[in-house]
Amino acid sequence: MNRFIQFINREKELEFLEKEIKKPASFTVIYGRRRVGKSELLKEFLKGKKSLYLLAVQEVEKEIINDFSKDAGDFFKDDSLILNPISEFSIFMEYLKKKNLNEIMLVFDEFPYLVDANKAILSILQKYWDMNFREKGAHIILCGSSIGSMETEVLGRKSPLYGRRTGQWKVDPLYFREAMKFFPHLNIEKCIEFYSMSGGIPLYIIELDEKKSIFENARDAFASRGSLLFQEPEIILKEELREPKTYFSILKEVSRGKNTINDLANAIGIERTAITRYMDTLIELDLLEPIQPITSIEKSRKTIYSIKDNCMKFWFLFIYPFKSDLDSFVFQNFQKYFENNFNSYVGKTFEKICAEAIRISNPIKSTNIGTWWGAYREDGERKTAEIDIVSINDETNQILFAECKWKKNVDAMKILDELQEKAGFVDWKSERRKEVFAVFAKSFKERTIMGKNILLYDLDDLEKIFNK
Repeated sequence: MNRFIQFINREKELEFLEKEIKKPASFTVIYGRRRVGKSELLKEFLKGKKSLYLLAVQEVEKEIINDFSKDAGDFFKDDSLILNPISEFSIFMEYLKKKNLNEIMLVFDEFPYLVDANKAILSILQKYWDMNFREKGAHIILCGSSIGSMETEVLGRKSPLYGRRTGQWKVDPLYFREAMKFFPHLNIEKCIEFYSMSGGIPLYIIELDEKKSIFENARDAFASRGSLLFQEPEIILKEELREPKTYFSILKEVSRGKNTINDLANAIGIERTAITRYMDTLIELDLLEPIQPITSIEKSRKTIYSIKDNCMKFWFLFIYPFKSDLDSFVFQNFQKYFENNFNSYVGKTFEKICAEAIRISNPIKSTNIGTWWGAYREDGERKTAEIDIVSINDETNQILFAECKWKKNVDAMKILDELQEKAGFVDWKSERRKEVFAVFAKSFKERTIMGKNILLYDLDDLEKIFNK
C-alpha cells in the first residue's frame, strides 16, 4: 500500500507543526502510544526541510550518542565526527551549540530511551536551551512513545524541562472517518468490520488486505504465528511496563465482561485500593477507558471499563483463548468461534462509529455525547435499561437518544417504540427537554418518515456522512 495515505488524515498535526516552526524559536513535544504513527508523521513533516533527525534506541548513553554523532557528521559533512564519535550527551550539545541551529530543525525521536540512559540529560538539555539554543532561534522537537515518561519527565512540573515547551501534541489513533480512507474501494460495511479489528492505528490498518474475506484477514494478520499482530498486545505491554502480568490479567478480565473495579479486584485477587493504580496506568496508556452514564456526576460509582484499542480488544477475545492451538497452526476452534461471535463483536464497534457520525452531522449541535444505563422499578421489581447513544445540548435543552443495530432489514418502528420507553427513565431536564430519536442499522424494512424528531440512518447514510 502507498504509505502516503497515512498522512491524508494528519492535517491538524501537520498544521500544528508548521505553526511551531514559524515561531522565533520552538521547543515542541510530540507524544502518543506506540504504533500510532508519530515517527512517520515527523518524517512527512520534515520532507523538504533542513533537519537533523536523531533516533534514540534502548542502549547505554555512549552507544546512543555515538550513533547521533555519525548522523550529525553525515548531516554537517564532518568526517572527523564520523571517525571520532562523541560518547556523552553534554559534549554532543556543545558540538551543536557551535552550529547555526536557526537554519535547521533538531529532532530527538524516542526521547524517553535517551532519558533512560542518563536522567541528567533532561537538565543538560534545559541548560543548553536556556543559555544558547533559544536565543539562537533553534527549533527542537522531542518525540516519544512512552506516554507516562513523556508526561512525567518532559511535560511534568518536576521535570527540568517544565515550562520550556512552546507547544505539545498528543497523537491519537485515527477515527473511523479517517481510517476508512485507507480502503477507498471497499464498501462501508467491510470498512467497519476492518476497523473493529484494527482500530485507528495505521500500522495495524495496513496489515489488512481488502481483497481477502474478513475471516481470512483475521486468520492471516492476527491468528497466524509469525504475523505482525499475533503477539502484538503482549509486546506492547512488555515495552510499556516493567511488570506487565497484572496489567495483562486486567485486560483479559475486562475482555471477558468483568468491567467494574469490584469485579476486577475479585477476579484477579487484588485489593480494590491497589487495583486502581493499575487501571489508571492502562487509561494513561490509552489501552483502557472509563465509561459513565452521560447524566452521571464526576467520579460516579457507576463507572465501568472497556478496552479502548480495537486491536487489543479483538486479540483478547478471539486470539488469546486459542493461543496454544494457533501456535501449532490449528485454526478449527478459532474459526468456529470467530464465525459465531464476530458479528456481535462488530455491533459494539458500530455503536462508537454511529456516535462519531452524530458528532460529524451534529443534528442537535451537541455539547456532550455518550451512553446511558440505569435502573428502574416495574411492579415492584428492579430492572435495568440501556441506551446506546445519548447526545445532549445544554443550551437548547435538546436531547437525542439513539439505538444501533448491526443488522439488515431492521424494524425501525419497533426499535423506536422501545427507545422512547427507555428514554423516559433518563433523568435530564425532564419537564423542558426537546427529544430527538435516531436508529442506526445496516438497512431498514421501510423508511417511512415518522416525524421531525425521528432520524433513521442506514449504511448508505453513514457513508455520505463520513465522505463529506
